[in-house]
Amino acid sequence: MLTSILSHFGFANCIVDFFFNYLVGRLTQYSWNSFLSGAYDTDVDVRQGSALSPILSILYIAPLICIFEYRAQALNLDTCILSFVDDSLLISQGKTYNKTLSELYSSYKVVTDLMVTFGLVIKHDKLEIFYFFRAHNNSNLELDLSAIGAPTLKPKIYWRYLEFYFNQYLSFK
Repeated sequence: MLTSILSHFGFANCIVDFFFNYLVGRLTQYSWNSFLSGAYDTDVDVRQGSALSPILSILYIAPLICIFEYRAQALNLDTCILSFVDDSLLISQGKTYNKTLSELYSSYKVVTDLMVTFGLVIKHDKLEIFYFFRAHNNSNLELDLSAIGAPTLKPKIYWRYLEFYFNQYLSFK
């Protein structure tokens, strides 16, 4: 999938070939003194922490975000995605909680389906939900995602994103 995306984005064939050869069909052997083991498959990936991870992960998920935006528009969802490397969030705005909860549920379903198609995994234990309030009423609405294999999300008191902390009223305290 990554090499298809790189090719689609117009990267030079030598770069696409490099990543294809780097990620697929690699072998390794172990050597100790005069002992040499047989060859073992060692296909590699670009895990978090790898020097290539930030660049390749955003290139990998860029088409996913574009497809999501197209599908969200087709479903008349007022939801968008913000993403930084592998830390993404869904944002829904509305005048009522029922509308935003419904849109978040539908959007999450679209994202989940796309991630499966792209060979990615959502870490459900890292999911969070957060509300910003115009009025100072503290509502505690939950988002039940159990029907699509995720937990019921309880709203957090504050939202941390890229080491910035936001409270529900955006008072910046």
